[in-house]
Amino acid sequence: MVSRLCKVGLAVLIPIAAQAQSCDDPRTIHFAAVPKSGVDRQQQTYGPLIKELERVLERRVELVRSNSYGAVVEGLYTAHIDLAELGPASYALLMERQPSITAFAALSNAEQAAPLKPATYRSVLVVRKDTNAKSVADLRGKTLSLTDPLSTSGALLPIQAIQKLTGQTMETYFSRVTYAGSHLRALEAVHKGLVAAAFVSSTRLEEYNQRAPKSTSDLRVLWQSPDVPSDPFVYRTNLCKPVADKIRAVFFGSYPAFKPMFDELGGKRFVPVTDADYLSIRELVSGRRP
Repeated sequence: MVSRLCKVGLAVLIPIAAQAQSCDDPRTIHFAAVPKSGVDRQQQTYGPLIKELERVLERRVELVRSNSYGAVVEGLYTAHIDLAELGPASYALLMERQPSITAFAALSNAEQAAPLKPATYRSVLVVRKDTNAKSVADLRGKTLSLTDPLSTSGALLPIQAIQKLTGQTMETYFSRVTYAGSHLRALEAVHKGLVAAAFVSSTRLEEYNQRAPKSTSDLRVLWQSPDVPSDPFVYRTNLCKPVADKIRAVFFGSYPAFKPMFDELGGKRFVPVTDADYLSIRELVSGRRP
């Protein structure tokens, strides 16, 4: 399934950025984030960041409404998006097809400047507490919800985990596999009994529990993956250096107004990252890592 899903955006020819002979200095910076929650909530969450970017860059920064991970990937391909938060898997996919972006920042839980490491999360398999399922083996023939075809915790890692744990593909092991479109909707599907289980991000599960503890107290984790590095923030490599430098300066600056955003995102600060921080995910996507 992964290889088929990873064809998103391949119909696009050479990206606009790759065709350009000089750097890009867009008068409006188009910013997008993979849809972990609703776009309106994203606008509220990233509001302080967008406001500071507009002040420093002295231009408009527009949040692009993206309903799927693939839409963000395609937007970066075609240079319709300049700055984005990607999932690790969607970042790896884009780098495999056309390395036209630069990973530069990720969320960290570090209180101080060191260690400069991104936060981590896990893919978790969630079921209701009242189910008799004690392991993945007990879910054979049941219904399952994933989040998005390009989600690391909601698709890529689960697909590989089921293959390793059961020796079967996800489609043959479960009676029905659906995509909820977001981690929130996948969790709600389990809570409402629409599906027997769902794969989601541990960060989104924690956030969901904090926001609605009564409605999620009947959920429990049946399986979890090893640690995954936090989502990378990227910009198009072809942006003019002064623009890229100012973007970096905002992300790594100290702004009290960012605290509500960090509280919402579940971190303390942004820290620098490079492509090397996502090498393990890139190997998974490319098939070089078992």
